[in-house]
Parts: sequence; structure tokens; C-alpha cells
Amino acid sequence: MTLTRRQRTMIALVSVGIGLLVLFAAAAAAFFFNQASNRADGLVTHTITVITEALQYQSGVQGAVIGERAFLITRDEQFLTDYENSLAAYQQARDNIRELTRDNPAQQLRLDNIDIQAQHITASLKRSITEFEGSDGRAGESIVRQSNVDALLADFNDMMSMLIREEQALLQTRRHEQQATDRLVGQIILGALAIISGLLILQLAMLREQNRAQQARNTQIMALNTELEHHVAERTKELEAAKKSLEEENLRVESLLRDLHHRVGNSLQLVASFLSLQANQVEGEEAKSTLRAARGRVLSIAATQRRLAMNTNHEFVAAGHFIKQIVDDLKTNLNFEQNIEITTDVGAFDIPSRDAVTIGVLISEMVTNAVKYAFAGRESGLIHVAFHRDGQGERCVLTVDDDGVGLSSGASNPHGGLGGRIIESLVAALGGEIERTPSGIGQGPGARLIVTYPYASPA
Repeated sequence: MTLTRRQRTMIALVSVGIGLLVLFAAAAAAFFFNQASNRADGLVTHTITVITEALQYQSGVQGAVIGERAFLITRDEQFLTDYENSLAAYQQARDNIRELTRDNPAQQLRLDNIDIQAQHITASLKRSITEFEGSDGRAGESIVRQSNVDALLADFNDMMSMLIREEQALLQTRRHEQQATDRLVGQIILGALAIISGLLILQLAMLREQNRAQQARNTQIMALNTELEHHVAERTKELEAAKKSLEEENLRVESLLRDLHHRVGNSLQLVASFLSLQANQVEGEEAKSTLRAARGRVLSIAATQRRLAMNTNHEFVAAGHFIKQIVDDLKTNLNFEQNIEITTDVGAFDIPSRDAVTIGVLISEMVTNAVKYAFAGRESGLIHVAFHRDGQGERCVLTVDDDGVGLSSGASNPHGGLGGRIIESLVAALGGEIERTPSGIGQGPGARLIVTYPYASPA
């Protein structure tokens, strides 16, 4: 008889429900009896510990008696040490067994009698040792014969045996309870396994029928998979071709970009050469100075462009490396008449390439103005270039300090001429602000230019 899909589903749901119910009941019963078994295990362990401590108690008292007698007969101090150690051991065992049997009034009463008997024994031992130490040392055997410790010890052993027998009887009872619980748990588990096994057999019979239907569906799915794989293979080839074309296009763009940087650099060098030739041909010093200044600015842009062309990342450039190269170029290109030192302090972060040329030219203008105007009448000077992000990381701060004559001196004002206007224009291009204050470096009053503008972080 072939079952319909709905019938198979109903049978499966009922089987699963019964199985879950049986599992839940078996788990609950197993948990309950497992807790009972754990409690029984704890009680068995507790009883064994009580018996062990009782034997330690008894052994300690007996050891004290043996140590005392050996000392009295042999006069060996080592036996006296053994006697004292046995006393300490029995006292520790006494405290432990007291704590273990605090919930058993009958055993506590037995322990009271045992403790009294043990106190009588130890008191007798101490009197014998004291008497022996007060004699001439030859009366040890006589003291042993006259002692009543043997009778006391016999009574003590009888009392201790009674306590141990009681614990052993309790141990036997608890073990029987534990075994009964374990048998019941085993029976419950076997019953649950039997029910679950029956349900599994029913499920296997249903699975056989489902497998026959599944094989027919699998044949259809395999045909669909073959067709799908064919489409995926064709699409993969198309994507690989597109990827290859994109990579080739990227290589071409990078090649064009490198060529563009090279051509721009050559063009700027050519313009600088024309300005240099023109400066050599004109007669007026003011015209010569103007042309040379223009040549310096063109060379500054060319150097910045050349540094960017050498960078592998066309979107961003490392600020520290870039500005150090700009300053190194300034040291090479500027003809210092004085001994001027230029130092840098740049944070570890990246700046957009689109801002790098503006920042490079801005630094060149600020340093050039400081060289031209800040050190009139001096043989040496210090210029410090710093570039960092602010505490929130939202703005960049460019600072150029010098230890020259200062802003309020009678020297020509570097911020009112063409250089100052260029600086203002470059700062505006960055969307920033400029502030002029006295410097805090070196010995002169100096000047400090502080440029702040918004920072565009890498995506």
C-alpha cells in the first residue's frame, strides 16, 4: 500500500511528537534519579570519609600509647617525638569527625564518650612521662606495668569499633539505595530506547518510500544542474574577459597618468628655464628679482609634481615622506646667504593627492618668505615646519616658525607683497584659515604662521 504525501507527513509528525515526549519524560526521569544518585554518591563518600577519620582518630591514640611506652623503655627521644605527632594527628582527626557527624546526634553522643576516654588515656600517658622524667631514668618498665592505659585503651577501641560499625551499616544501606536508583535509571533509559527504536523502524520504512520518489526528483535536478553549470561557465568566461579588459584599461590609464606627470614636469622645467633666461637678459634689479621669484615658484610646483609622480598611490600620499622631500628640495634650490637650518615635525597620516601640490607650494612660499625677510642682518637662523592633525582628527594644522626679526620689526613685510597674497590664495583654495603670531623658538622674537584646514581622510 502506497501512502500519500499527506499521510506520510502526519505519520512522521506523530512519530516525532511521541519520540520527543518519550525523550522528554526519559530525560526528566533521568535527571531526577541522577540528582538522587548524586546525593547518594555524596552520602556514600561522606560515610567513607567518616570511617577514615575514625580510623585516623583510633590510630592516633594507639600511636601515642606506643610512642609513650617505647620512650619509657628505650629512653629514645625519637619515640617521644612520635608520641607528640600521634597526639596532634588524633586531635586533628577528632575535629574532622566532629564536623562530619554534626548532623547525626547518635554518633555525636558516641563521640562524646570516645573523647572522654581519649582524654583519660592521654592524661595517663602524660603522667607516666612526667613521672619518668622526674625519676632517675631507670623506672620506665615499672611505670609501664603500673599504668592503667591498657584497660582504658581497650574500652576506647570498643567504643570506636561501635562507631565504625554504625557508619559501616549506614554505608551499606546507602550503597543499596544507590544501586536501586541506578537500576531504576537504567530501566527507564532502556524503556525509552525501546520506544524510540520502534519509532525509528517506522521512520526507516517511510524513508525507503521517500527515497524512491527522491530518486526520480534527483534525476530531474541533475538535468537542471547540468544546464545551470553550462550557463555559469559561459557567464564566468564573460566576467573573466571583462576583468581582463578592465585590468588592461587600468594599466593604460596608469601609463597615461605617468606620462602626464612626466610631461607636466618637463613643461614646468622648461618654463623655469625660460624665466631664468629672461631674468639674465633684463637690466632692472626689480625685474630680475621678480623673474627669479617666479622661477622659484615654478620649480617648487615642478618638484611637488615630481614627488607625486613617484608615489604608487595616486589618491593619497604619506604626509611625512612628502613634506620631508619638499623641504629637502628647498634646501637644495634656495641659495642661502646665511647659515639657515630647516627642521620638520610631521605626523604619520595621509593627505589627498589633490591637496598635496597646494600644500607643497604653500610650504615653499612660507619658507621662502622666511628666508628672504626674517634674518636680515644675521648670519644664521632657524626655520621649523610642523604638520599635524588636531586632537579630534578633523582638521590639519600646518605651522612654519622662524626665530628671525619678528612681525613687528622694521623689515619688509612678507605678508603684504606677492608672496603673502599667494599664501592667502593657497589657504583659501584649501578652505582653511591663517593666523600670524610671534614664534616660540630660538632667541629672536620670530614669526609663526599657522594654517588650519579641513582634513579629508582616506575612505
